[in-house]
Amino acid sequence: MTIVIGPWGGNGGADWDDGIYNGVREIKIAYCLCIDSITVVYDRNGKPVKAETHGGRGGNQTAEIKLQYPDEHLVGVSGHYCPMMFGIGPRLIRSLKFQSNRRTFGPYGIEEGTPFTFTVDGGQIVGLKGRDGWYLDAIGFHVSPPPTKNSQSIQKTIVIEPWGGNGGADWDDGIYNGVREIKIAYCLCIDSITAVYDRNDKPVKAETHGGRGGNQTAEIKLQYPDEFLVGVSGHYCPMMFGIGPRLIRSLKFQSNRRTFGPYGIEEGTPFTFTVDGGKIVGLKGRDGWYLDAIGFHVSPPQTKKLFQSIQKSFRRLGSSVSKP
Repeated sequence: MTIVIGPWGGNGGADWDDGIYNGVREIKIAYCLCIDSITVVYDRNGKPVKAETHGGRGGNQTAEIKLQYPDEHLVGVSGHYCPMMFGIGPRLIRSLKFQSNRRTFGPYGIEEGTPFTFTVDGGQIVGLKGRDGWYLDAIGFHVSPPPTKNSQSIQKTIVIEPWGGNGGADWDDGIYNGVREIKIAYCLCIDSITAVYDRNDKPVKAETHGGRGGNQTAEIKLQYPDEFLVGVSGHYCPMMFGIGPRLIRSLKFQSNRRTFGPYGIEEGTPFTFTVDGGKIVGLKGRDGWYLDAIGFHVSPPQTKKLFQSIQKSFRRLGSSVSKP
């Protein structure tokens, strides 16, 4: 099973999707003030497959990344996106940095604008997607667990590194089966957040992260397990006139059924994260008097449980049909 992470970037250009392969062998990018283009060579059943080039023909600098595949594979990508000139024009991918299970490549381009970072724990990137025109407008990823030498399944998790500031202290709720409830306190920023997770069909309340302020509260109760969290967006910046630490100013949550929020003040640097074919199974970040930063653990849905529930339904149906 694969899940889709992103894309991050702008809405310009046209959609593209390289599809799903066994892994990534090589990446070539052209860049200058932004990422002009990207070309990937994938692996399909032990053979290299070169995908189309996405983006334009510009870029006075190039970089070629050659992984020692299959022992080395791509596990993370980070970068920045924003308009190229003085905040005017479409948002473009301004920089990219790639992380394998052995090395780091880059950064390439200009590290300016909204940052994004994600890493795969126990998996690898098996395909790229995004938007392009004259430049690389947006980039996203297909993620899959790596091949294993035994029949034991590997827990497939992806860490979306926190957006926000560097103040406060690190916190990490860990990894669960899913999110049941979220409670936030807010006013001029997000003062605190508390999540109730699911672990083996039982609710588990995590610690509250942030301070005791906030004259408004919101409680989000998902219809778990049929409803689960698939996306979060928001803003972050200093609370007063650009002075002081960057804080999470607003949050909006997206389930596979509904949207909750926004809560707080939609001001500052925006961020958006969505997962297609998976769900958020844990929160992490930084906190002090307020919520300084927020990130996520992501995992595919538990298809085994889904199969078992369908199997039970068929058994009940069979027993009812067999009755005289």
